Amino acid sequence: MWGERARARIPGVGPRGVGGIALLAAIVASSLAGGGAGGAPSAARADAAQSAFVTRPSGAQLTPAGAAASRTRVCPQTVATAGYANPLAGAAVKPERVDQGVDYAGSGTLVAIGAGKVTYLGTTNTGWPGAFIEFQLLSGADAGCYVYYAEGVVPAAGLAVGQTLLAGQPVATIIPKYPSGIELGWGSGRGTKAFAKVAGQWSPTDDQDNVASAAGQSFSALIAALGGPPGKVEG
Repeated sequence: MWGERARARIPGVGPRGVGGIALLAAIVASSLAGGGAGGAPSAARADAAQSAFVTRPSGAQLTPAGAAASRTRVCPQTVATAGYANPLAGAAVKPERVDQGVDYAGSGTLVAIGAGKVTYLGTTNTGWPGAFIEFQLLSGADAGCYVYYAEGVVPAAGLAVGQTLLAGQPVATIIPKYPSGIELGWGSGRGTKAFAKVAGQWSPTDDQDNVASAAGQSFSALIAALGGPPGKVEG
């Protein structure tokens, strides 16, 4: 139906109109070739979306800025296990509070939850009490979502931004008895900011009151579904 209307109008338009229709047709063709808005994200699409990435857990309220960005790209933060691995499978940890993410103390190796691409790696001046490592999931129910491992961790040897990871691949080593422990959670794709911070779910008062963010609870539930220990809701 749309194609018939478009063809009927072509004879009556000028050169600029024809150019506009050609551009529209190219956009539609590109969308169909990429599987549409619901298709699996390619590495190129993941890169393009990084600066505007916002997720929305079920029932969570976004700030006006977050709501606008969520229309650009949405991460469902789904608790699903297909294609994913327990990030704590190679570690011995004690679960602590749920805040922006999930806090743990312990030792061992942290592995990638799923196939992903490293988007941030820093060991100093991260804004966290330690390192910050982030990767974007490229497959599974949460494809497009960012995951971070922060604080008392050392990046795996050779890990670099842009590197592609496989589910279960070592990402970092936990520093035993690190003062602040470690934290795992949903990232935002915006530097070293956790999703909870970007979405307005977290504040200094929440930190003092041990409030568990919606994003933190979602990530805790995912870890539990994958066979790891969930965090503690203390507030």
